Amino acid sequence: MISSKNLVLSLSLVLSAPSFAQTTLKESIQSYSEHVHSSYAETLRRGVLLQKALYAFTETPSLMTQTVAKETWKYAREAYGQTEVFRFYNGPIDRDGGPEGLLNSWPLDEAYIDYVKGAPNAGIINNTSEFPEITKELLESLNELDGEKNISTGYHAIEFLLWGQDFYTDGPGQRSYTDYVDAPNAARRAVYLNTIADMLVDHLASLEEEWRVGEENFRKDFESQKDTVALKNLLSGVIFMAGDELSGERMYVAYDTQGQEDEHSCFSDMTHMDIQWNYWGIENVIKATNLLNQPEVKGSAIALRIEERMTSLHSLLATIPVPFDQAIANDEGRAIILNSVEELEALARDLATVSKMLKAPVDY
Repeated sequence: MISSKNLVLSLSLVLSAPSFAQTTLKESIQSYSEHVHSSYAETLRRGVLLQKALYAFTETPSLMTQTVAKETWKYAREAYGQTEVFRFYNGPIDRDGGPEGLLNSWPLDEAYIDYVKGAPNAGIINNTSEFPEITKELLESLNELDGEKNISTGYHAIEFLLWGQDFYTDGPGQRSYTDYVDAPNAARRAVYLNTIADMLVDHLASLEEEWRVGEENFRKDFESQKDTVALKNLLSGVIFMAGDELSGERMYVAYDTQGQEDEHSCFSDMTHMDIQWNYWGIENVIKATNLLNQPEVKGSAIALRIEERMTSLHSLLATIPVPFDQAIANDEGRAIILNSVEELEALARDLATVSKMLKAPVDY
């Protein structure tokens, strides 16, 4: 079996192969479209593997099948995390009706889905009178109903149903596989898990379709825009992921509150990798589009500074101590996290300057 680490490395290498030749805006935009499609295609492929692993787990619950399901969840997240840079310009992922909220909403109120410590009958799974049948339509209707933390679907709902609540300083949640064998509502829990796995695949497939070449879809509209408009959109994704969503919502908020509930993957203790995958997504777009080799930018001081920042961030983020919920509480971890936040914000400012040089100004 190929290790998860190696698989991520191979994806990253394919997406980040540098080019040293000058390029045109049109070439950058077309390269971006192809990069987005290949990234979603890979995310869909891994989502299908996750779906199969979850069905195998619920059909034959055991420590082994649960472990395989957990490892496959991590594998699926690696690819999805690198696609989150394709947000923040009303594209297929987060326009009105887009699936982002159904795929990756967080933080999540665990008691909305299943039992928690001190509340053994909590959640949709245990509410058999109000929700006698668990279906896609029901769970989609309940997602974020009456509260942003009322999350019923997506990667983190699956994560909670595999790992359970995390009460441990040295590791993730420890949900037993017997929750799917002889615990109250075990059969409903399995149906719930498989249903949200099916929904995950449906939503990822819709994203892959929107970026296929040669079809009547979002990609066609994106590439038919004025070059500077399309460029501004793709740069908005990169700049706001670096300077707002990743550095702010996903890192500084947890740094500031020191609250476990404010970390991204709090059940599996994979937040440190969520951060790296999101950053790799930023770096992948910069390299895949060859933006720093546009004639207006190539060889400039700011182009060199961005390349230096990317090299620095790649190493810096890898040094965040694990688990993240303990790193935000100790001096060593907090110093690295704050330094990373500041570097990401500086990268965003530099990229905003590049956007002005390319006459596609992003207001950051």
